[in-house]
Amino acid sequence: MASASALASEDARAAAAAGDAAAWADLPGWAALLQRHAHLFEPWIDGGAVGLVARAAADAGRGRMLVWTRVQGAMQVQWRDYRGFADCGVAVLFVAQPGALAAVHARLHDNALGQMKLQLRQGGLFIYVLAPKSQLLDEGYEDFLESLGLAFMGACR
Repeated sequence: MASASALASEDARAAAAAGDAAAWADLPGWAALLQRHAHLFEPWIDGGAVGLVARAAADAGRGRMLVWTRVQGAMQVQWRDYRGFADCGVAVLFVAQPGALAAVHARLHDNALGQMKLQLRQGGLFIYVLAPKSQLLDEGYEDFLESLGLAFMGACR
């Protein structure tokens, strides 16, 4: 017979999985977030992109990736195939532990980027910077990354 704590743990995992599924599927919600924070993405060049991938997909080296891309001067949210770090086609990749993207998604309408920053600090999201710093600067990523508490330029410029 399973203990009460084991059952509660299983219930928590099931709830996290359901929340994650809803978060991954809500392309219009993510698009609305990007529109509300358009000032952070205006400096991006066309084709500039960041991706979000589930930890399980990152570990397996394959799966689906949620991508925020600048196309013809506007931000778009889309799915892309994820085939590993070397071939993901984004400058920055966020890898989400179970429940992390659901936590950000739950705050889409009030402080999602703040929650994203918190998830980075707490280890729910891992960030992989796949482009050199000079490329990130040239392509306009600085304001977005700094909004997440990632002051990669430091005090001296």
